[in-house]
Amino acid sequence: MPPFDPATPLVHPLPGPDRAELRPGLAYASADGRELAMDLYLPAGRAHGSPVPAVLLVHGEADPELLRGVRSWGQYTGWGRLLAAGGLAGVVAEHRAVAEAGFDAVVAEVATALTAVHGRAAELGLDPDRLAVAAFSAGVPLTAATISRVPVPLRCAALCYGPPGDLQPTPGLPPFLVVRAGRDDPGLNQSIDQFTAAAEVAGVPVELLELPGAHHAFDILDDTDASRDAIRLVLSFLRRHLLA
Repeated sequence: MPPFDPATPLVHPLPGPDRAELRPGLAYASADGRELAMDLYLPAGRAHGSPVPAVLLVHGEADPELLRGVRSWGQYTGWGRLLAAGGLAGVVAEHRAVAEAGFDAVVAEVATALTAVHGRAAELGLDPDRLAVAAFSAGVPLTAATISRVPVPLRCAALCYGPPGDLQPTPGLPPFLVVRAGRDDPGLNQSIDQFTAAAEVAGVPVELLELPGAHHAFDILDDTDASRDAIRLVLSFLRRHLLA
């Protein structure tokens, strides 16, 4: 497999840049003297005074230095633009690497980002009552740990090709979309299967999107119609719960 290239775009066609209004570099926390920031993608031409539902995008793990530029990766700029073109705000928040700061510290950073989106909603033009999270890879266990400890109301959560960690399906959790790549790590997929089965038993709303031939990070690595369909289904799930 070739080395990871942060510029690799989503395999889904992207809307024109005029479809999104970008507000970059919004500081939300500091850690060991480093400012942590988020980029906000808003629908262009939205009605003045109309708050927009928002999706916090939680990225996965990589080399700590590489992650410093994660807000400019093709994967997340692509998701931000797609969300904005679909009438939602995409929030790409950077956090430190778990290898650098430790799991609990990074969970706290994700929690702070989510709290900032909710608490600063009026300032940012967002609707604090219509928020969601979309997590990818190692961002999934970070998000799972955040959901269980932050009192921010979420309409839904999309968990894409990552292990749900210690998240226990209990009443009161938001509806989940769980995306499973069939050619991913078997142990990771087993954890997904266990979570979805437990959620169904507990009565927690969960939808499983299975891509039997897909690899981990299929949204940038697998240039196939199945990948594009899956990206559209994730967007549809988020829109269904946030725009209803």
